[in-house]
Amino acid sequence: MKFLNVYKNMGLHTELEVFEYLTKNLKCTNRTFDFFVDWSKIFQNVKNIEVELNILNYLIGKANIKEEFMNLLKRYPEISSIIPILVAVRDKNLEILTNFKTPDWEYKNYSFKKKEKYSSEEINDIVEFCERIGLLHLFENKKIKNLVDYCIGLEVGIGTNGRKNRGGKIMEDIIEWHISNLCKNLKLEYMAQATKSKIYKTWKLELPVDKSSRQYDFAILNNNGRMILIETNFFSGGGSKLKSVAGEFQSLDKFLKTYRIVDKFIWITDGTGWETAKSPLQEAFINNDYIINTKMIYDGVLEEIIKL
Repeated sequence: MKFLNVYKNMGLHTELEVFEYLTKNLKCTNRTFDFFVDWSKIFQNVKNIEVELNILNYLIGKANIKEEFMNLLKRYPEISSIIPILVAVRDKNLEILTNFKTPDWEYKNYSFKKKEKYSSEEINDIVEFCERIGLLHLFENKKIKNLVDYCIGLEVGIGTNGRKNRGGKIMEDIIEWHISNLCKNLKLEYMAQATKSKIYKTWKLELPVDKSSRQYDFAILNNNGRMILIETNFFSGGGSKLKSVAGEFQSLDKFLKTYRIVDKFIWITDGTGWETAKSPLQEAFINNDYIINTKMIYDGVLEEIIKL
């Protein structure tokens, strides 16, 4: 690590004291109200299929449900495309294991791609799928009252899978608030989601990348025409992944030091998940120049690093 003057003002005089300060001031969570449900995305997803859902509402409470469903598919074949969504699946082709009692397991493919017209065999397959998974039973017995409302609830459930991404986006938004204010005060340009092509187009600089998919959370152009690159993440939970994350950012720091165009690389990380992986974090802390948490930003550490 590189020792900063601001550390002395914080009463920290050794590398170990700085690391202990970092780990003792980890936040338990970065969840804001936006973390739980992305309502705009949910209602947009439902709106995209609302017509088809309302057509399918016709089946609710019908006694001769299979016959009614077949007739509906003949008149409105487009409704087939939303069947997988009703069981929280986005795929339009589903391979189903139908017999596992033979040496070569037997499968059957069910297609729900939009077509202008389905053959009788294809209609029978769609009806069979819906019957076997229990959808027709739900319709017939009015276990579902309205498919639009049902899908809103379903999308909320599916949306929980995106909470990890939302948590990462929230952390980026938090850090950008700090970076934006600092760069405004220091009269510096910055860029979020900095890719190689984006940086070259804007600043005419060649961004070094260690892999083709590399995208830095933030890039700052300093007064010497060099870049300060920043990566950020938050881990509220522990796990084996943290060791590999620490190793990745240690390797990235080493890689970037070989390029003069990069003035500094800063890794901003937080979350009590690191309490389960202090050793790999400390190894990276020792070898990287700048690893800080969000508390240290308020202490003035990020500002001093940028101004160096």
